[in-house]
Amino acid sequence: MAVLIVLATTLASALFAVSVTPAAAARQSQSRPATGPSAESAAVRATIPNPTTASLEATNGPLTTATYTVPSPSGYGSGTITYPTADGSYPGVVLMPGYQGTQQNLQWLAPRLASWGFVVINVGTNTLGDDPASRGRQISAAGTQLISFSATAGNPIHGKVNGTLGVAGHSMGGGGVMAALRDDSRFRAGVPLAPYYPNQNFSGVTEPTFFMTCQSDPVAHGNTYALPWYNSMSRAQKLYIEVPGDHLCPMTGYGNKAKQGKWIVSFFSRWLYGDTRFSPFLCGAAREADKNSLSLVTRWQDTCPF
Repeated sequence: MAVLIVLATTLASALFAVSVTPAAAARQSQSRPATGPSAESAAVRATIPNPTTASLEATNGPLTTATYTVPSPSGYGSGTITYPTADGSYPGVVLMPGYQGTQQNLQWLAPRLASWGFVVINVGTNTLGDDPASRGRQISAAGTQLISFSATAGNPIHGKVNGTLGVAGHSMGGGGVMAALRDDSRFRAGVPLAPYYPNQNFSGVTEPTFFMTCQSDPVAHGNTYALPWYNSMSRAQKLYIEVPGDHLCPMTGYGNKAKQGKWIVSFFSRWLYGDTRFSPFLCGAAREADKNSLSLVTRWQDTCPF
């Protein structure tokens, strides 16, 4: 706990000089309806078996994956791409760590997502102390390079990214997720995990957003950041789940990864593929055992039905 308190103080100091309103990139001002899957996405979906509680809570999904280390990151520090080896093109997902974090922070999530049909770039930042605004820009840079790799003949992921992007991030990386959703119209769904970004207004975010927070978090408690943002986003489809644990609960080695993975995979599958087979795990009967267990979930809010 002492470490977390020190982290909270350091985070506050690091962000004291952060601009309250970063310059927005090309961002559509009106709410965009969720789009249905393309014919190509539908073909990829057909290769993914119907999800079950057991399959979604397993460490890996149905698809075989491989990894590729980004040789020359452009606009971010480092990157490892995990992707399905089967033919087809898939949505891309950027993973962003928090303050003083590395790729290891969300390493648990990359193969899980990739094995359900996503091309995932797990990012390391330019410096360990990069603020949320910088992390938001690095998320956009990683998305740009991921799409560029897909368009480059001879690259291991050539042809594998369909142009649709999602993003997940922890702490300051979660703040970066919100900045990317607000400022970069290519990102169509986001998962901020215990997000941290003081003095920001995200009421204009219209893309589907899943906030996951930690009940005993002294650094980025949901009542301080995620929940006010959730409540302000009147035009977005939203999910808010608070789970037991401190600020580290979304990181590798902490928390209930079977449940966290199930929810995140289901959310991205629903909104990046338009695959309604995953909706019951967030909005239907299949979620009730999780939602009603205080040992698993301490607060649940949503805009169901999705």
